[in-house]
Amino acid sequence: MLEASLRHGVPVHRISFKGTLSTVREWTPVLAATGPTRRQGLVDHLIAILARDPLPHRPNRVEPRARKRRPKNYQLLNKPRHQFREIMHRNKYTTPLS
Repeated sequence: MLEASLRHGVPVHRISFKGTLSTVREWTPVLAATGPTRRQGLVDHLIAILARDPLPHRPNRVEPRARKRRPKNYQLLNKPRHQFREIMHRNKYTTPLS
């Protein structure tokens, strides 16, 4: 990605990592099957392909990492254990057997 950015004047953050990974995986058998004399020309062509399709400019794009659902069927323990009381009117929470 860096080589494509430097050779073709595309900012490195505009080259897709996933697209680069997919393209390199597709080209790996071809590069392995060719001899060293022809391989450099193919690598140059591969680098040109990587720089040809830059990502679109998406300003103010922020995707925070968060979980949407609680993984367990128990309520959050948001008080000290000795003060915590289970909410009895909610049947989605189960009470431990004593």
